[in-house]
Amino acid sequence: MQYTAALIIVTLGLFSLDYYVYRSWRRFARGRTWGWTLPVYQLFMWLMPATLPLYFYFYRWWEVEPLLARAAFFGFWAVYYVPKVPIGIVLMVKDGVRATRYVRGRLHPSSRRPEAASSSAPADDIGSLGRDQPVGRATLTRGEFLRQMGWAAAAVPFIATGYGVLRTLYDFRVYRVDVPIAGLPRALDGLTIAQISDLHAGSFLSPEPMRDAAEIVRGLRPDVIAVTGDWVNHDVGEMPIILPSLKRLEADLGVFGCLGNHDHYAQTDGVVGRLRETPVDLLINEHRTLEIDGAKLHVIGTDNTGFRQRFGDLPRTMDGIEPGDESVQILLAHDPSYWDNEVRPGFEEIDLMLCGHTHGGQFGVELGPLKWGLARIRYHRWAGLYREPRASGNGEQFLYVNRGLGTVGPPIRLGIPPEITLLTLRRAVA
Repeated sequence: MQYTAALIIVTLGLFSLDYYVYRSWRRFARGRTWGWTLPVYQLFMWLMPATLPLYFYFYRWWEVEPLLARAAFFGFWAVYYVPKVPIGIVLMVKDGVRATRYVRGRLHPSSRRPEAASSSAPADDIGSLGRDQPVGRATLTRGEFLRQMGWAAAAVPFIATGYGVLRTLYDFRVYRVDVPIAGLPRALDGLTIAQISDLHAGSFLSPEPMRDAAEIVRGLRPDVIAVTGDWVNHDVGEMPIILPSLKRLEADLGVFGCLGNHDHYAQTDGVVGRLRETPVDLLINEHRTLEIDGAKLHVIGTDNTGFRQRFGDLPRTMDGIEPGDESVQILLAHDPSYWDNEVRPGFEEIDLMLCGHTHGGQFGVELGPLKWGLARIRYHRWAGLYREPRASGNGEQFLYVNRGLGTVGPPIRLGIPPEITLLTLRRAVA
């Protein structure tokens, strides 16, 4: 019942957004060259709001050519709706200004300018910032010019969204991050870990994107490779898209992985079985201890806990690990909420936790100090490196949230490119 209610709310919200933008476009296009778009817009306005809710409601109803069909469906949906959000915001601001002026004029009639009161030119679409001033029979009025420029500017979000679908989606970005760990054994100073996450095999139309990502990872020549869950979207049948590339991953100290929430939406045993065919050492509530010149690197992997799942068992996973001055503990756990819920309260011996899950929100902006993504609405720690002091006061613990390789939902990224991380362990200066 709650799920059905949520779908109804989404449908009504999408229709309201569409209709709000349509009303302004209708006032602009009627009687002009663009008038032919109105019946087309009306058709999509009535059909499109229900498409995404119906897709999620039936979930697997589109199984013919699922990858291509799914990508085409979500791509068209994203290009149709996503740009209308900023357009709708602009229209709301404009309508808010007009409403404020109207109320102020009603409350203080003497403050209204005579020429403004006599103007009959409509000011109800994007770009209507002043009254029309005829300057010649064949010349656009100022208001008409501003309206046309406003709607021309409204095309920018559509272009940006199309760019996000076609280009940014597979524009893999390498993030190089130093992790300064207090008391890091000298033998581990400079050790490198390449992390990828959230492959979501079903979001790739072909094996090529994963092949490119794997080659980038191999080119970094890391000591360790970590893959932090969500290998598929919702079907083990997606695995062949990424398997050839996973089989090519190699690192001197090993390739390790853990499961994510989407791997439990699929046939989990099937996902695990296919991963066992690759060099990936899948850690499901277990750990591995690597010895490097007398120092110990404990690689710990839990099953997913978070997003209404609870498969992780950290006490069991840590059983047998003996902390010492010459050891470091690296945890692979898919969901960043595990940090606050499990790691911070009782496992301060963990030096670094690697996770993913958030995708950085797939929509956002990261320009210097300006950093915000849609995932920030739900997750306080949503992308990048986070550091917090240990309860004992002995140094810090670190969390790294990877922005992911694949996508979920709309196959689009805007401002949040897919990520390959190279983390380097450094001995913190006292």
